[in-house]
Amino acid sequence: MNRKTAVKVSFAVGALLSLLLSGCAPVTLSSEPSGAYVYNKGHEETALGMTPFKVNLVANQKELIVRKNGYFSKTVVISPTDPESINVELQRRDKVLLRSNPDGAELYVDGRRVGRTPYRVDYKKAWRTFEVRSAGYASQICTIPEDPEGDVMVDLERDNSLMITSKPRNAAVFTEEGDFLGRTPLGVPAGDTLILEVRKEGYYSTSFTVDEETAGPFVVELEREPIVIVYSEPEGALVKHRGVTLGVTPFRRLVENDMDIELVYNRYKTAEITIAPDSPREVRVELEKEPYVTINSNPAGAMLYRSGGVELIGTTPVEVLMSKDTAFEMHKPGYDIKSFTLSPQSKSEVTVPLKQTVGNQEKIVKIDSTPSGAKVYRPGGAEFIGTTPLEQPVRGERTFELQLDGFETKIVTVAPDSADNVTFALARDESARNVTVSDPLLNTPSSF
Repeated sequence: MNRKTAVKVSFAVGALLSLLLSGCAPVTLSSEPSGAYVYNKGHEETALGMTPFKVNLVANQKELIVRKNGYFSKTVVISPTDPESINVELQRRDKVLLRSNPDGAELYVDGRRVGRTPYRVDYKKAWRTFEVRSAGYASQICTIPEDPEGDVMVDLERDNSLMITSKPRNAAVFTEEGDFLGRTPLGVPAGDTLILEVRKEGYYSTSFTVDEETAGPFVVELEREPIVIVYSEPEGALVKHRGVTLGVTPFRRLVENDMDIELVYNRYKTAEITIAPDSPREVRVELEKEPYVTINSNPAGAMLYRSGGVELIGTTPVEVLMSKDTAFEMHKPGYDIKSFTLSPQSKSEVTVPLKQTVGNQEKIVKIDSTPSGAKVYRPGGAEFIGTTPLEQPVRGERTFELQLDGFETKIVTVAPDSADNVTFALARDESARNVTVSDPLLNTPSSF
């Protein structure tokens, strides 16, 4: 190496050392998708910012966590020698599995068994804390984090205990003095002489003794109290089995085999339940009201039709069972025809204002959609009118149905007081869990 080359190398090394010791090496941290929160690992109470996020490093590395709702979190270690831009690809969190070692451990929530490992965690449910149990192992409590970096593993430790189980499970275990120890399956110290009692609602209590010679698991079979009582809210619902009325709630029954019953109450949805020999002694069912809507008009006495003006329902005020989104028309001499739509989520009572007819007012309204190209029908899809954008003469309110492949059908209303050009946004046809319920009176030009 000649002198000139040595000088260049020394200068480069000196510059790098100077940067590491005194300068900042900014690194831009991006994510796919963007908009993820960035935290210092170990100090995750407050987010540093959102991606893309610029990190300034001073002669050392940083350990960061990138989080975004609905995605697995990711830990990233950034050092001054990294490139100026780092992109983190986040994996969508479709499911999170709770696993255990050994596999097949039982999971309990508030003493109630919910499944076995591996267990798919449902983030829609409120509970995320599980008690993990396996015969011959000490139970552990596991809480699923909001933003895990992957599947959650619980390593169970061997337990020098005698396992007490019961049929049915989830029975309470008490000492001779009446102290509560836990619920079955339950480990108790091996080698001790213990007098225990197992209790479960709807079953007769059973006492027994275990000692150093007792082999595990020790199984206690409980004898069931044979009566199941079914309550309903409201009370007095008819109890039916295979079309035969057995009585009304509160309903008492000796249950020796699984039995499917229906609870029927006027103006409430029928509830179907199964009672079995291991059902709780008391079964309580809250019945759901049918979505009846009372439709009024202002002024009163208007004739209510299903959209299209063919089927007369009655004269306002009139009560209608709203089992699905339904388009209506309201007719009254001297007033414009009023079109509107109600849904099962509408209020229990709705008042529709009517507008007096003024001459033969007519207006051309241009109807468009986003995206364009939707087919325009009369409500119910019986008569095809055209494709958006479409001009239509309007004398009084008119209701149309917009249909486009890959998008939800939309019922819209225009009137003489609508704008000259009206554009309606179409929603993509997602699964039922993503359906958004809109205002009960869809796209009406006036609020009522």
